[in-house]
Amino acid sequence: MASNSEPHVDSANKNEFKTLNSDRHDWLNVLLLTTITVTFGYFYCFIPIFGNFREQSVVEWMWAVCGKKEYDYGHGRFVPLVILCLIFRSRKKITNCERSSEWWGLAFLFLGMVFYVISVRTIQARIAAGSIPFIVYGLIAFIYGRKTAKYFIFPLALLYFAIPLPGLTQATNGLQILATKIAYHLSTLFGADVTAAGTEIQSTNENWDALKIAEGCSGVRSLIALVFVASVYGYVTQNKIWKFVTMVFSSLPLAIIANSIRVTTIVLIAEFWDAEFAAHTYHNFSGFLFFPLGIIGIILVGFLLNSGWKNKRKVISRQLVSGKDSKENDIEQSKGDDT
Repeated sequence: MASNSEPHVDSANKNEFKTLNSDRHDWLNVLLLTTITVTFGYFYCFIPIFGNFREQSVVEWMWAVCGKKEYDYGHGRFVPLVILCLIFRSRKKITNCERSSEWWGLAFLFLGMVFYVISVRTIQARIAAGSIPFIVYGLIAFIYGRKTAKYFIFPLALLYFAIPLPGLTQATNGLQILATKIAYHLSTLFGADVTAAGTEIQSTNENWDALKIAEGCSGVRSLIALVFVASVYGYVTQNKIWKFVTMVFSSLPLAIIANSIRVTTIVLIAEFWDAEFAAHTYHNFSGFLFFPLGIIGIILVGFLLNSGWKNKRKVISRQLVSGKDSKENDIEQSKGDDT
């Protein structure tokens, strides 16, 4: 009897030892994650390094610069909330992932730290902000493994939509000219007597002052915001990479079209109604009217992509079923002939 009970005792001890090791490993992971998170929060949220008077931390700089009029990156303030929502949406998949430790995650972590040091030395807050996805992804990959970290890749990449590009308004001349040409041709189709020169549209009879398509009217700001919306919507609704890429790229012409229609309505209101109202009041709030037009276009593209794929699958399944039925009929007919 004693000899038969020894293996059972040994297996119980081994299971208990494995449980203790697992709990110990989990506590070490929590301790490491907490330590790095606190350190990360201290350097990125509290140390004032950036800004005109070196009074802002990285996070404070991002929040402030997204609210500046010259950048008009207001959508950037909503990016962290969208990131958290996407991660929360994948919470079940994340918790069910097989856990492992990937040492290559330290390479991403170290690379993010190098970027931060470079940003401090050069006083370039954009580099520090751009290092955040590297640090977070590397930390998760090192502690929990690549299967868990893969669910953080896309949400973390969205953070770059909250980092305003330098010289953005100075690099929009091509979009300005394009918006001017489209608005001019559309306006003439609706009967407006106007001429276009460079980035200006003016009345042929000089009934109102020339409307200049400035940097802010080029559509580059709404273009970036619409690409952001298309990226999130495509990530949530599409199950193929080519569909996601198609949706993101479709947002570019949609943003240009929506902005051109907006400029056209400004010209038409100036020509046929009130130029003062068109150039000031309507100009200031018209962006809120036509940006949803681009969003509707994105939803329509997503609908066409999904419905087209479903219809294709239905056709294939019908062909398979009809082929199977025809084979069965041939077999039954051959059996009938044999009898």
